[in-house]
Amino acid sequence: MSESEEKTAKTETTVKKTGTDQKIEKQKKKKPEKKYNLPRHKFWFGIGRPLTMAFLKYKANFKRTKNDLTNRPYMILCNHACDLDPLMVINSVPGIVHALASDHLFKHPVFGKFVAHIAGPIPIVRAQVDLKSIKEAMQVRKDGGSLLIFPEANCCYSAKTSYIAPATAKLVKQFKMPLALFNVKGSYLTKPRWSNSWRRGRTTCELVRVIEPEQLAAMSVDEIYEAICEALSFNEMEYQRAMHVSFKGHDLLDGAERMLFQCPKCGKLMTMKSEGDSVYCTGCGYRVTMNSEGFLEGDDVVFDSLDRWDDWQREQAAKLVSEGRYDTTGQEPVLITPVNELYKTKRASKNVLIGEGSFALYSDRMEFVTDNALETDEEGNSVSTGAKTFVWNFEDITKMSCVHKNRVQIAVGEKDYYEIHSKNTYRSAYAYMIYFYCLKRHAQGKELDFFGM
Repeated sequence: MSESEEKTAKTETTVKKTGTDQKIEKQKKKKPEKKYNLPRHKFWFGIGRPLTMAFLKYKANFKRTKNDLTNRPYMILCNHACDLDPLMVINSVPGIVHALASDHLFKHPVFGKFVAHIAGPIPIVRAQVDLKSIKEAMQVRKDGGSLLIFPEANCCYSAKTSYIAPATAKLVKQFKMPLALFNVKGSYLTKPRWSNSWRRGRTTCELVRVIEPEQLAAMSVDEIYEAICEALSFNEMEYQRAMHVSFKGHDLLDGAERMLFQCPKCGKLMTMKSEGDSVYCTGCGYRVTMNSEGFLEGDDVVFDSLDRWDDWQREQAAKLVSEGRYDTTGQEPVLITPVNELYKTKRASKNVLIGEGSFALYSDRMEFVTDNALETDEEGNSVSTGAKTFVWNFEDITKMSCVHKNRVQIAVGEKDYYEIHSKNTYRSAYAYMIYFYCLKRHAQGKELDFFGM
């Protein structure tokens, strides 16, 4: 190489290095967007509150009730019956509110990012607050925002407040913030979790109690838990027996078999089918219709409300398990559905399809059988690996819950999360959850008093 060529090569190398260095410097200077940006959230809340208030008025006839909350950060706890509940709470309190929300909200590529940018919700997986969620919540408190938590972690299925984990009280005591306890009323009949249709009646969000940090410090965790459960306890159908609010809509029972999985007349499982304002049993023909107040009517009504029907079928599940009226050998399934999709999932990320096949609950395990399992290669492509059976023994399942209307979510150990989506969207994931907890707790020798959510 000549002297001039050598100089030219050195110059090109220097330019390349300089260009690379410049890119590195730019990357160093570019700071990531702060997730909880108070000025940004104040701007969006200022615009969003009147818009969402107008939407709630139109969609749910929401009426804001007066309360004496001051403009300071609170930890807000509320019962949960409808997807509109967060908007109702946010429009009932002053200041900026960040909600702890299911990570499924963040999986949508457009809507998820939009909500995260304007409102900064904190993602939680399988209805559980993990260390990362706590750190993000601490940052919200530091920035002067309020925290909104729905301790049931899921919309209720049957019109009344469901199980609240005792760990909620520990979290409240740890954060040392003023505690505001709310009740939403009317939202269940506006849009039941299992339903495909909306109804318009009347909804409110009422402040039940405020507990100051000094009071919380003097209370034990058990006392805090008792106060939370007492304040958040609400049964919409019992409320309706006194108020008789009319909720006008159509197809009032469409999708009800997602919750009503056992016929109260013949006792058969998975035989209920909805049709407009009615639900009937394909086994014995038992039929009921829902009226505008949310009560059930018919020639031979066994239960006049969904909460009472649900209490009965949960009792029947516990009775079947405790009396051993199922295949205890694990050879025959307690419940099975043939056409499903299995997904691998992780916190606030897109689900990855693993395969299609049958999903079954046995006396000691869950199984998913597929003829065409899929794996992801290094380039991110799905590769078929043939037939495969996924087996999750009860002792390895740390939690099972229902997601959206009808998806089963399973946590195996501390790291692996799976979801089963049924192609029959009316299959009852709720039934799987009820029977899983009954079977597991029976195997552990525990009382059948907790069915999870």
